[in-house]
Amino acid sequence: MKNFDSQKDISDKIENVKQAEIQKQTVFIGTLKPKKGHTLFEVNPKDGTIKKAVFDEVPALKYEEAIKGFKSLSKKITRKTDCIYISALNKTNVLKILERDYKIFIH
Repeated sequence: MKNFDSQKDISDKIENVKQAEIQKQTVFIGTLKPKKGHTLFEVNPKDGTIKKAVFDEVPALKYEEAIKGFKSLSKKITRKTDCIYISALNKTNVLKILERDYKIFIH
């Protein structure tokens, strides 16, 4: 009988613990102004993939801002880990920039 009571006391002390979710914060890294006619490419050197960068959705321009002279809002990209962003005319130029500046060879 004594054994049963001691096990009951142990089970009463068990509590449910929930893990707190970590809030993601955006951090400004820098700006990149592509030249006219250039495309922003996203390069993942680990996978060896080159694709066009996808911009985040931009909120609509407000009427008051348009009157003041703002023509457009800046586009933003959520940066992926282990990716390099390069502004170039086409993919062959991206390969040249990777070889010249980063010493990465993707074929």
